[in-house]
Amino acid sequence: MNTENIETKVIEFIASKVEEVDASTITPESEFEALGLDSMDRVQLLFDAEETFGVTFEDDEVKGFHCVKDIIDHISSHQPASSSNNS
Repeated sequence: MNTENIETKVIEFIASKVEEVDASTITPESEFEALGLDSMDRVQLLFDAEETFGVTFEDDEVKGFHCVKDIIDHISSHQPASSSNNS
């Protein structure tokens, strides 16, 4: 999955979890606080994202997460080896 696809999927994922926010208003620069996510909401969001995207978020890493792009970048850099080279 390329970064553009990951961005789209993460935004759709967040929109599905934060029902009061329209997906069209979420950008990579959207801050969690502006989306109405408190610290407990963020924990749940990241837990769900781990299951959905097959990555792990370490506690020390996520302390610095403030916006959607932080999740996108983490998923992009921790994707399992792609099988897109299938013949």
